[in-house]
Amino acid sequence: MDDRLEKALAFSQYRASIENRKKALARRFKNMLVVHHSNGIFCADSATIGFVAALIADKHTDAILIDDRGNTVQIDDLAELKTNLMSAYFAATNEYSVEMAKLAKARNVKKAMDW
Repeated sequence: MDDRLEKALAFSQYRASIENRKKALARRFKNMLVVHHSNGIFCADSATIGFVAALIADKHTDAILIDDRGNTVQIDDLAELKTNLMSAYFAATNEYSVEMAKLAKARNVKKAMDW
């Protein structure tokens, strides 16, 4: 096989591997954002965190929330829910950031392939 063709095939396989890894990282990130609290399932995204923070700012200590599956959930301690959401969010974003940085470094090495 021609040397250029072999390099093109190797690069193509590398790109497919990178894309598969990015998709796997995104799935892991999304799964890490799931918080189970008071028999409810909540996503630790900015909207949920912001809403709970707004309830706390308005001096609410408990509330009935709709979880990600559409069920009503009685939350007796909004501060605890907020803490759980923030912990999950920061853990997920930190891991995602580290893994994406590793992926970017691997990508730069491959960009320097001799064509």
